[in-house]
Amino acid sequence: MPNKIDAVERLLNLVIALLGTRRGRSRKFIRENVNGYAGPAATAAEEAKLQGSFERMFERDKDTLRQVGIPIRTTTSYGDDDEEQTLYRIDPADYRVPAVRLDEPAMTMLAVAANMWSGAAFSEAAQSALRKVATRAGLGWYDDDTTVQSRIRTLEPAFEPLWTALRGGHPVTFDYRGAGAAETAARTVQPWGLGNKYGEWYLAGLDVDRGALRNFRLSRIRSDVAIDVEGRFARPEGFFISEVLHSLGTGEPFTARVEVPVGGAHYLRSRERTAVVGAGRRPGTEVLSISYREPELMADDLAALGAHAVVREPEELRRAVVSRLRAAADAAGDDDAPGNDAPGNGAPGADSPTSPDGLGPELPRKDSKRTDSRERLLRLLSMAPFLVANPGIPETELAAEFNLAPAQLARDLETLSVTGLPGYLHGDLMDVFTEAGQVFIRDAETLSAPLRLTQEEACALLVGLDALTALAGSTEADSLRTAIDAVKRVAGGDAWLADAVALALVDGQELVTIAALQAMIHGRTAARITYLVRSRDQLTDRTIEPRRIFSIDSTWYVRAWCRTAGELRSFRVDHIRSLAPAGPQEHGAGAPEPLPPSAYTPGAGDTEVTLLADATTARRLAPAYDSVLHQPGAGREGLLGLRVLVGEPSTVPPLMARLAGHARVLAPEAVRRQVDEWLAAALRAYEPDHAVGESAPQTPSTDR
Repeated sequence: MPNKIDAVERLLNLVIALLGTRRGRSRKFIRENVNGYAGPAATAAEEAKLQGSFERMFERDKDTLRQVGIPIRTTTSYGDDDEEQTLYRIDPADYRVPAVRLDEPAMTMLAVAANMWSGAAFSEAAQSALRKVATRAGLGWYDDDTTVQSRIRTLEPAFEPLWTALRGGHPVTFDYRGAGAAETAARTVQPWGLGNKYGEWYLAGLDVDRGALRNFRLSRIRSDVAIDVEGRFARPEGFFISEVLHSLGTGEPFTARVEVPVGGAHYLRSRERTAVVGAGRRPGTEVLSISYREPELMADDLAALGAHAVVREPEELRRAVVSRLRAAADAAGDDDAPGNDAPGNGAPGADSPTSPDGLGPELPRKDSKRTDSRERLLRLLSMAPFLVANPGIPETELAAEFNLAPAQLARDLETLSVTGLPGYLHGDLMDVFTEAGQVFIRDAETLSAPLRLTQEEACALLVGLDALTALAGSTEADSLRTAIDAVKRVAGGDAWLADAVALALVDGQELVTIAALQAMIHGRTAARITYLVRSRDQLTDRTIEPRRIFSIDSTWYVRAWCRTAGELRSFRVDHIRSLAPAGPQEHGAGAPEPLPPSAYTPGAGDTEVTLLADATTARRLAPAYDSVLHQPGAGREGLLGLRVLVGEPSTVPPLMARLAGHARVLAPEAVRRQVDEWLAAALRAYEPDHAVGESAPQTPSTDR
């Protein structure tokens, strides 16, 4: 019997040994019979040393199993010599996912909820949970093939450490820049919940220094999140993050007076309770009265409109917009700012030796997959029942299911094939083999039921399902409720996490439009729409044939065949100004398209733009644009570079205005000049002497 084997192999053998006994296993039995532990030594001195080593290893292994959610029961017994001993076992009822009864529609709802997290922090947990429930329900595997789909990304670098602290009940400390604040301040918080609304993630928790519940926008966290692993707090009972999200934006509304071109600024005009209240100070302009509830988000939107929307009142909103524009202009135009020495920018050389736009070497992409023994053990415990439920699955599909490279899959299958019940003879070991590219498993009865859901897995499914309730039609509502009830039973004590994380996917007029589009998809009906092309500030008439509705974060789109363009296009739901039936669809639907990772599809005529940003902003932008981060070189500490593709360079200046100085354009030079000129014009529109004798700014007329 080998003394040293792979740690995961030893842990897997231990799980099987403790699952495969009704009475329990003693320490002596485990040491002498479970592969991976050292057997008896030849001398008393060596035996004493090996026994001590075994005791330490066994304690670590028990801790590891408990950490991954495998409960170990202990009982006291007496051996043949009447010596008291402790017996260890894993009760299958504690270990496995409870029996689940779900029909196909309910299983489909689970698939929609799980796939909602694709590419996010919960992605692997959600897929693992879906796999376990499907296996236990005996329904096989289900794809998310519904006509309404959502994707929620967790782009904020602060999300994962905050989620870890929330689950463990640990306080956190971070630097935070509040709304309207010029400087950051250290905050110590007890995390109570995380929620997504308006496309932004929020943390709700007890601000320890202020002794009160506070909400924090994750995009305003300007440092790494430090977790106090020694500190503990009790999360208050009856706290629901969904109630916090509901309260956001429900206070007494504010009213703004904004000067816009006559007949323009359609994005602002479409807001609820917006009205024209008079002529503007500049020729060709008029003033809109606009109701809003979130000053920060309103300031972001107005800053992104530049000179085409000038705030007249209130003064606080005007200052907030000007502050964003000025910060962006200062970053763009400061010749001494980091990055302005890039070759081609007018300076004699750069400290980065690698690229003409001044970026240094690529930083390695962060691997979100944990590669420690616990993660691999969980994967193998999931793979065994999956193989039992799907005999003959092709190797390629198995590798894709578990997101493994061929070499990793081969290693995992080899580990499964050398583990089993103590004795490790024929019939004790699991028999894993491949024939004609198909994978089979035999003698795996002990691991035929999947391990119960982890906290992350339960949370991912329950939060996704709860978010879908806002979208469910009458036909989906019953299936959704069935799925939620089933997962709550499966989650058991970990179901509380569904109260700590929540998503507000859609509300208001968008929900009405989505429901109408859903009916058109099911009825194979075309739609006549009036659609806002925001980059041109232009209303256009289109006839579309809706195929699928999807969201990226909280922005909703309809994927449709556009008769005008003669191809498939994605249209933002909130930019649809009118919607009416237009007869039966004429263009064949074809094969269902996979949900795109983003609403933007790169094209041959795209422009590559190089940005330099502070580290926090860069880490938020990179996954949104599927970009690689670069280390820009000496003298640029705390900054990172990235290259993004844009269909229209005209979209870059509004982005820089929203980022308010946290990023700037390095290249190409034409885009840099465009940003400089756009920001300068926006700031001039706010100067007191700009009120008389100047015509309203013209909206760019070019569009892709």
